[in-house]
Amino acid sequence: HESSTEGPANQGNGIRGDIEDPQAHLCISLTSVTEAIKAAREAWDEYDVSGQDPHLSDCIEKHREALALCPIGDPDRSCLLERIRYALTKRFEHNSDVNDLDKAIDYLLESLSLRSPGHPLRYDTLCGLGGALITRYHETGNSADLEKSIEYQQENLSICPIGHSGRSSALNNLGVALMTRYKQTGERADLEESIQRRLENLAICPIGHSDRCFALNNLGIALLTLYEKTGNKADLDKSIQYQQENLSICPIGHSGRELAVNNLGIALLTRYEKTGKRADLDESICHQQENLSNSPIGNIGRPFALNNLSMALMTRYQQTGNRADLDESIRHQEEKLSLCPIGHSGRSMALNNLAIALMTRYKQTGNKDDLDESIRHRQENLSTCPLGHFNRFFALHSLSVGLLMRYKDTDNWADLDESIHCEQESLSICPIGHSGRESTLNNLSMALLTRYGKAGNKTDLDESIRHQRDKLSICPIGHLGRWWALNNLGIALHKRYEQGGSESDVKDSISYFKDAAAYAVSPLPSRLDSATNWILMARRYDTTTLAEAYSTYLYLLNRSILLASNIHDRHSRLTSAPWSGRHNTVDAVSFAIEKHQPRLAVELLEQGRGLMFTQLGNYRTSLDHLDAVNKELADRFRILSATMEQNALSSRGGTGIDVNGEDMIARYQKQADDWDKTVEEIRQLKDFESFLQATPFVILQKAAVSGPVIMVNISQYGSAAIIVQETGEPHCVPLPKATPSVIETLSKKVKETTTDPPEPEVSDRIFTGILRDIWSSIVGPIVYHLERVLKLPRGSRIWWIPTSAVWLLPLHASGLFTPGKRNMPDRYVSSYTPTLSSLLRARTGYQPISSPSGPRLLLVAQRAVEGEKEQLVTVQEESALIRRLPVRITVVEGEDCKREKVLAGLQNTSWIHFACHGKQHPTEPFKSQFSLRGGDAPLTLIDIIQNGLPQADLAVLSACHSAEGDRGAPDETIHLAAGVLFSGFRSVVGTMWAMTDVDGPVIAEAFYNYMLRNGPEGIDCRDAAKALYMGVKELRRRKVPMERWVTLVHYGI
Repeated sequence: HESSTEGPANQGNGIRGDIEDPQAHLCISLTSVTEAIKAAREAWDEYDVSGQDPHLSDCIEKHREALALCPIGDPDRSCLLERIRYALTKRFEHNSDVNDLDKAIDYLLESLSLRSPGHPLRYDTLCGLGGALITRYHETGNSADLEKSIEYQQENLSICPIGHSGRSSALNNLGVALMTRYKQTGERADLEESIQRRLENLAICPIGHSDRCFALNNLGIALLTLYEKTGNKADLDKSIQYQQENLSICPIGHSGRELAVNNLGIALLTRYEKTGKRADLDESICHQQENLSNSPIGNIGRPFALNNLSMALMTRYQQTGNRADLDESIRHQEEKLSLCPIGHSGRSMALNNLAIALMTRYKQTGNKDDLDESIRHRQENLSTCPLGHFNRFFALHSLSVGLLMRYKDTDNWADLDESIHCEQESLSICPIGHSGRESTLNNLSMALLTRYGKAGNKTDLDESIRHQRDKLSICPIGHLGRWWALNNLGIALHKRYEQGGSESDVKDSISYFKDAAAYAVSPLPSRLDSATNWILMARRYDTTTLAEAYSTYLYLLNRSILLASNIHDRHSRLTSAPWSGRHNTVDAVSFAIEKHQPRLAVELLEQGRGLMFTQLGNYRTSLDHLDAVNKELADRFRILSATMEQNALSSRGGTGIDVNGEDMIARYQKQADDWDKTVEEIRQLKDFESFLQATPFVILQKAAVSGPVIMVNISQYGSAAIIVQETGEPHCVPLPKATPSVIETLSKKVKETTTDPPEPEVSDRIFTGILRDIWSSIVGPIVYHLERVLKLPRGSRIWWIPTSAVWLLPLHASGLFTPGKRNMPDRYVSSYTPTLSSLLRARTGYQPISSPSGPRLLLVAQRAVEGEKEQLVTVQEESALIRRLPVRITVVEGEDCKREKVLAGLQNTSWIHFACHGKQHPTEPFKSQFSLRGGDAPLTLIDIIQNGLPQADLAVLSACHSAEGDRGAPDETIHLAAGVLFSGFRSVVGTMWAMTDVDGPVIAEAFYNYMLRNGPEGIDCRDAAKALYMGVKELRRRKVPMERWVTLVHYGI
């Protein structure tokens, strides 16, 4: 962060009412001197009126000419010295040319020599000289300037006794100088004296005093610094209290408001880092946004405003993972750097912070240009900070981090050694108590650990552990840096144990990972990393805490999904998770099976998959019982849930700034907090203790009321099928051949064969092999158990819940395909369901249609769409066939086939039949779509989810890829069929890959003949799976290529 901005060290305003006027003296000057002085005064007046740089430079030149003519001892010289030093200081503020500052100090020193002790204006000169010297110290790092500044400020205070008009400025300026020395040396006495001077200053600036705002501001900053030293939250809270009072007396337009909003924003951000309280972070960003809006281009404070808003946005990005915050943070840092040319006092901080932001983006995107640019900025920064420079520590530390990151990417040994060298020097110049010591210890430890991994020198490993333990000792509970120490100690101790360490190393490693995962102050992604490390260690060395580790991981994963501001961000979090973390759910299930806890295995599998639809379902949960108990609480939950769902599904994704200038991410996070609190409040009610808690097995088991549900779990630790029945314990069937690598190979074969099908004979040969492999590795052992152990009659209904890449395999069609052997379609009628809960939801409240006229059917038929390579030539035939059905039909086709019309029709229909093109989006599955009229917007998965469908029963998606699934997050089951099921339909027919156009009418005729076999009255959508079986049977009878009938699947009841 940019240092909190202190109220200005009063350098003297240069022009006071009692400064000597050369015309007031009786002595007679030479004409040339008089004219030069007059010209200097006129130039001063012109600048004073215009404030423009050209007038300022002219003013300086005129004063130089006057000084050259005005002899030492002339009474006018003192006045000229004051004015020119003031003008030079102003120009330095504009152009950062240290030469101007040097000359100003020279003039001040001469002025001081003319105003000996006792001179009425010595106060002004001491004040200006002290301020100028401390400014030059910040530019050059020369400690002698700082010491001299303090000396002058102390003298200044000594000649301003209580009651003196200048005492407030003297107290303030000495406080600033002492604080600056404290930041250089870490000397506690300087910090305490600085605070004491500021307290005294506040005491002589009562409410209504013109300087009270500066006194409050600077005392608030000092207490914030004290908090950074001690970690005492009371100091931090007091700092914020003073800054809040300061803001309250600085309304919009007040000269002190810029400082007030900036420093309150910094203090609130600091408290957020201490407590994790989201409201502090959001308020901090609001203040920094105001600060920037009040600092237009050309404003001297704009670089500070850009920096501090950037850092606050970066903090929020680290909490939420929202890319918009990161990109905006980088844009602000790039603008700040452009405002700080070479030689500018703020360039060092600008280079450093932009480098950090670019590195953060590199970590997300892997763009090496960001990495290299980040390191170039760090190298330039170090080159401007020679030995003894107050910023050298930060420059060394920052460059070390960048080089270590590049080493991990390029394996360049020189980068690693230089990184360690930089961090060792950095540690040597930040003694105990230095604010940067904990981060330096952490990074030096990790660099040494990395070199140990490369060279195997145990000294590096032991030194790494020692530094991490030192870091942990200076990071109390509540400190954000504590998570890094806990997690990294776990890593380092594990490595030492592997190299012959003691049993205590592995026990401590597990303990540190556990504590890091539970460390609530740390961002959720960090805690998820620690939970994954905990799982890996416990699984390998000591399973005592493994069940707890898995439960912790699943809880954190669900929290991470909830706190993502939109559905696309939630999907991104799942697909960008570390590869090891993606398997934690199935590995947890495997562990529960291993421990002979099949009920727990079912519960864990239900908790760890289908997270996005589960969360959206929570927003739509039934509140009938709650309405009867507490209507006000039910209505509040209903309103919050509707708002949360709207944000999650909105096209803007809940990011950016809305039309009223409100930060949408901050608003969403507040709504999420309110939603959480309301859920907790509901759970306090009698009989609502389990409201939206993980569903227990005894409830989940009811999903198997019409047939067993088979959950196929593929894990590196052992694969198995869990067969859930309506009563009794789940049955576990080991699947030793179904290893993750086997399943991945099979899924790739399916993808390759269906993406670009070869000639039918070749395709059938390949597909036969695939279906045989699926049978032998997965389905065969399950069918054996169903037939021989459970005695399930042939022709019974069964439901599949695959995990991981099994979602891409056609389990329903597998078999040996040899003469005399029954294949899966000949044994049982298969359906799929994303989760047990979704099947339960589809069953809830269902009643077969009792109307004599049967269901209302919406037919959406579109033969040709602009941009599609092929026309669906048999759509008209399929449409004509459906039109003849003895049910009430609404047709939307041709030019009438528009998105709005289809959505409107969905609200008034119980059946729907799509005959059109379908597309599964490869990277953003919620953008999967049905193609409608040429030039019109398609009907997307998001559109379907957003529209509750109160009368929905059956959906036939006679379109390509309508049940293909998302390869990035297969356990989420995100496709058109799943979205239609979630939105209210109870029974859905879809396709796993492309569908051949000519098969549409064949399937439709066989399907609807079975559905309407007894006429329209009493029609039951629970017959859809068997009806689809009849359609598939007809395709098989016609001997079409295998991939054409295998693609057809059924979801739901």
